[in-house]
Amino acid sequence: MTNSDKRAAKAFHEATKLSYINLLTKPPLYKAYPGLESIPLPEADALGMPTLEAVSGPPAPTAAPLDLAVISQLLHYSAGLIRKSVSASAGEVHYRAAASAGALYPIELYLVCGELEGLAPGVYHYSPADHSLTKLRSGDFRGNIAEAAADETLASAPATIISTSVFWRSAWKYRTRGYRYCFWDNGTVLANLLATAKAVGQPARVIAGFVDLQVNLILGVDSREEASTCLVAIGFAAGSPEAALDSLGLIDSGDLGFSNAIPYPESDQLHAEAALTSAQEVADWRIDAPVREANLPETITSAPLGESISHRGSTRRFAREPISREQLFALLAASSVTMPADFGGQLTEPYLIVNAVDGLASGAYHYSRETLELKPLREGEMRNEAGHLCFEQALGADASAVVFFLSDLDSALDQLGNRGYRSAQLEAGVLGGNLYMAAHSLGLGATGMTFFDDAVTAFFSPHAAGKSLMFLVGLGRTGTPNQVRPFRSKYGVLKDSLARGATGERRPVPDWLYSN
Repeated sequence: MTNSDKRAAKAFHEATKLSYINLLTKPPLYKAYPGLESIPLPEADALGMPTLEAVSGPPAPTAAPLDLAVISQLLHYSAGLIRKSVSASAGEVHYRAAASAGALYPIELYLVCGELEGLAPGVYHYSPADHSLTKLRSGDFRGNIAEAAADETLASAPATIISTSVFWRSAWKYRTRGYRYCFWDNGTVLANLLATAKAVGQPARVIAGFVDLQVNLILGVDSREEASTCLVAIGFAAGSPEAALDSLGLIDSGDLGFSNAIPYPESDQLHAEAALTSAQEVADWRIDAPVREANLPETITSAPLGESISHRGSTRRFAREPISREQLFALLAASSVTMPADFGGQLTEPYLIVNAVDGLASGAYHYSRETLELKPLREGEMRNEAGHLCFEQALGADASAVVFFLSDLDSALDQLGNRGYRSAQLEAGVLGGNLYMAAHSLGLGATGMTFFDDAVTAFFSPHAAGKSLMFLVGLGRTGTPNQVRPFRSKYGVLKDSLARGATGERRPVPDWLYSN
């Protein structure tokens, strides 16, 4: 190429353009199956179990039958459309049962079941928009799911709910980092699903290890734009006939509503290299670990689960008013429960910045999920630190407490390989989802936020040395008006000044500020 060849200049200019977000390429929030019959689900009955009991209490004690009415509850309270509002500037806004980064909702749910009261055996897709099922396959494919998961008990479990991720929905706004957010969102959906299952008396367990291509084939998804992310076995197997393998033909893959997704090679490669390819590999990957329940304060009461989910919404402003020590410890108990999962459910641990909790000194803490003890790491008000670490957001500075879920990724990857990364993100999303539900049940606000990764690790070091932040949730009392307020931390100002050539001589610069 020579100076007269203009392609290099044009290519560079296009590659270095700045933009906010491209609304022309925004994918739809709902998947459709044009031409396939929709099966309306009955209205989901209210869930009366107290939220803290549903999130943190003992497993479901009864063998209640799994029928269409219970399926309706499980789907609605985990991923259903809970309300709509109309924005004067942007039109109708849809809110779903579980929190989602940017309200982009990348998670789809499918149902594979045997004969249930009110529902024939088959493979179904759940439509949150109209609370209905679309049958994709007729017949009993539980045996196929059992083979893919190397778990023969799934062949006799009444149903398995499968989550998938439509990656472009998150990547459209968050680009490569959107892959993380897909698993955060999957985690909040799972948190709701596990709590709902407990509330309706159904056992549920998460299966994150399976032969990816086999499950994708059962659902008819392409493994690239949409791929299966985890399975949740539902119900008691006793009395259910074991399903044999059924033949799999090609089925309608549905319409995601876009054809212009931008590839992000790093996340595409990670997902491909985290795949499991054989039943033996799945069996070797799995970890057995006991499920640990939380010890909730006996004096604290919480709203019914259905009410907590139906009224849920991410807080946009905290009031800088204190919450009680009892409330914080109830919330931490909710976030310490070991999820019933095949990867052990112990990949993350909570760290906190506390700024307004009655009876508890402000400062940085580590919370042990084993002993349920809060260990002080550093004392003092840290609103500026919290605001800066939470991506320079007022929500972090104004929250009564911010809970950071960190993981020893080297250990997780040594145990579980590349798939351990998404398992750690998934677990953090579940624990964060538990915090959402628990906070709303106590009349408090909650919101997830993004963050400056390495600065968080450095801030909590040396205790957190070698660990990586997966997810965080701010907690507190919702402010008025519940709208985002402008914010700039003193650390953001200081860092900008240092970047412009200031020496920092007049103000001490903490070491952690140099880490991002």
